[in-house]
Amino acid sequence: MGANGLGQVVSWYICTVATFPFVALRMYSRWKRVGKFWIDDYLVLLAVCCLIGDLVIQQHMWNLGLGDMSTITPENFKGIMQMIIPGSTLYVSSLWAIKVALVFFYKSLAVPGSRLVLIYNIALAGLAVTYLIIFFDIMFQCFPHNKRWSTDPDYQCSQKAAEINYWITIFFNIFTDVIIICLPITMVSRLQMKLKDKLGVAAIFALGFLVVISSIVRAYYSKSQETMITCTVSMIETAIAIIATCLPALRSMILGTDTTKDNSNSYGRHYELSSARRKANHNRLNASHASGGLQSAHDKRNRAHGSEDSLFSDGHLGPEVERPAGKITVNTQIETMFEDTQSTASSSQAKSSFK
Repeated sequence: MGANGLGQVVSWYICTVATFPFVALRMYSRWKRVGKFWIDDYLVLLAVCCLIGDLVIQQHMWNLGLGDMSTITPENFKGIMQMIIPGSTLYVSSLWAIKVALVFFYKSLAVPGSRLVLIYNIALAGLAVTYLIIFFDIMFQCFPHNKRWSTDPDYQCSQKAAEINYWITIFFNIFTDVIIICLPITMVSRLQMKLKDKLGVAAIFALGFLVVISSIVRAYYSKSQETMITCTVSMIETAIAIIATCLPALRSMILGTDTTKDNSNSYGRHYELSSARRKANHNRLNASHASGGLQSAHDKRNRAHGSEDSLFSDGHLGPEVERPAGKITVNTQIETMFEDTQSTASSSQAKSSFK
């Protein structure tokens, strides 16, 4: 077996173990705040299990001689090739579990009935389709599977099929990563908040770009048939993805959340998208921006889901919501406005709702 690639094997274990404290703190935070786990938590746990399984498979392959394929025996070569399908499946499953967990987290922050919910549902459907495409391509690109270790030139895997699998995996992986990362950063950039808050929030998700870089590096070495380096970069890519997914929960633990306020105010404050919209809302009945019953329902949903793991500390994403059919919501607000030399002040806010 030798010591070829021993340092890389050690890095596999470091990457795997490094995810444990982040995942543990995430679960502790969610349980402490909500008293239960939600689907995104279970998806993170699934990703960690897949990462551990991938580590076991890669360790087994290295024991069989993966570090030096030039001296490998036919029997060991067969054993290594038999691990290709389960190893690839666990790798893809881990990454896609993280992608889906992130989308569910974003969706939990969106106001029910808003366009964001539709966008995230479309994203979830897209992730399901892309995963199934990659999964079935892994399973059947080389069938029967014994072609993978066959020494008969007429009974081996198609190089064209392997090339297709390579590009499908790379394209779907990088494309979905970019989309999932850019959506929340784009929304945050539209909010009126302090620059340091914007940068802090963007930094959480910008860490995901390291995942994209890892994917590109992995694609390069995979194309070059550098199996050991490909395995190492795969572990790094998955570990970074898991850690990045846990950062919002850690952010809440470090900075804390305002849990002393009543339900109507704890998530009621939000950033308007523009001063023009704020002025318009001040001068007309706020029917299109229904923050009465719908906002209360959104507050309850956020609390039930444990979305105290918010993206920023001073509120939540405040996208527009459509007025429910059959309901008229009138929201009268008196706010402090500062426009040129004119100022209006108030110390109370009156709300009334008619259904």
